[in-house]
Amino acid sequence: MKREPIAIINAIMTAVQASIPLLVAFGLVQLSREQSGAITSAVVAWAGLVGTVVTRNLVTPVADPKNDDGTKLIPEHGKSSTPTGP
Repeated sequence: MKREPIAIINAIMTAVQASIPLLVAFGLVQLSREQSGAITSAVVAWAGLVGTVVTRNLVTPVADPKNDDGTKLIPEHGKSSTPTGP
């Protein structure tokens, strides 16, 4: 999950979104067109919200990358990240 969180979450949300009309089309769930449309719209909206909130905590921001300990991954201005030899 930590390697590709956005791809995994988007795949799950897409599967849920695709399942609703499929269940209605095969008569496994009895919904009116309005109900089906409302549910599908809500799933799309919630998927975007949940995907954003969840993945935000699982990815490293490019503007301020840090490791799990909170240490900056980019050296401070003027300091070299390569060790100097003798």
